[in-house]
Amino acid sequence: MQKINTKKYLLYGILSVLVIGVIGIFFYFNNNNSVKSEIKSQSADTNIYTKIDISKINNIDSEFEFSVEIPKEWKVEAVPAVEAINFYNFLNNANPSLEKSQIFVRHFEANSFLTLSTVNILERKEITINGRPAVQYIIEKKTGVANFLNQPTWRSQKHTVTDIRVSDSNPSVFLVIAKNPELDEAIYQHFLESIGFSKKDTSLLFEPVKEFKERITKKLFGTYITPETSPVQLERFKGYHTGVDVEYEDISQEVDVFAITNGTVIFSESASGYGGVLVIKHNINSQNILTLYGHLDPKSLPAQGSIVSGGQKVGVLGANETSETGGERKHLHFGMLKGTNIDFRGYVETQNELLTWYNPLEFY
Repeated sequence: MQKINTKKYLLYGILSVLVIGVIGIFFYFNNNNSVKSEIKSQSADTNIYTKIDISKINNIDSEFEFSVEIPKEWKVEAVPAVEAINFYNFLNNANPSLEKSQIFVRHFEANSFLTLSTVNILERKEITINGRPAVQYIIEKKTGVANFLNQPTWRSQKHTVTDIRVSDSNPSVFLVIAKNPELDEAIYQHFLESIGFSKKDTSLLFEPVKEFKERITKKLFGTYITPETSPVQLERFKGYHTGVDVEYEDISQEVDVFAITNGTVIFSESASGYGGVLVIKHNINSQNILTLYGHLDPKSLPAQGSIVSGGQKVGVLGANETSETGGERKHLHFGMLKGTNIDFRGYVETQNELLTWYNPLEFY
């Protein structure tokens, strides 16, 4: 019988254990390095994003006063037909850009969170986004409801929507941030967490006319006017003045008027008692404010629906005592309304009614 060499097999066994151990150590460190690499990659994700100021986008609605970080391969466009913003991936081969949409943002104004009657709410969760109250929904269009016009196709499918309350005032602007169902959840969360709401410095507002404050010499905000006591004769109005009047003695002088900040023209035509009237909707410190310019030359006004920039010329004063000024002297009636409902009244009967307006001089 052949004698077994136990020392030889023992040596083979030890070598096998060592080889297996070395291989195990190799895979361990290789895998560990992969994990570290993945963590490093995740921490460096900020390098693939770019920060944009939404208010700088062409034709953007004035309610959109925020900044956000988006992937560098994305672009942004206004969708004026539905007062929305489309964030889309320009590397996507789909056409048009609405079908490349990754995130679609709209807005509404209310005192509390609202939901459309056209959708079913499958899930609802209250959250906070950068200190602001928010509600995240999973929604799906109801059967029988037509697809949503001027929006991406996926908006008519099951998807996630996050509503964010922008301010504590009533009413407040709410952002409605819809997510493409195919978009990576991490990118959507980064989008939400990066939103910053800008507070406009009211000292940077443009004057509606040059020498604005200096020329308010007769009718101030809240002044009670009667035909007998009015500083302007002949007077035909009575009540508390809802704006300020900017006076011009030289009736031959052409006077330009300007938008006080970015906004959207929501009224641009003649109105009784005013002649030409221009109303612009703004969002100032997350508050909807309307500026009303009275007694302008109707031919000089921008079209309704126009997007205007702060400091942009938006018209000229009408000619003295003509239909351009509603038969009034040459002057600017300038009012600032709270909210989005137009009120053309230049005078109101009670001081309580004045609460619908701001005193323009509080902003200058």
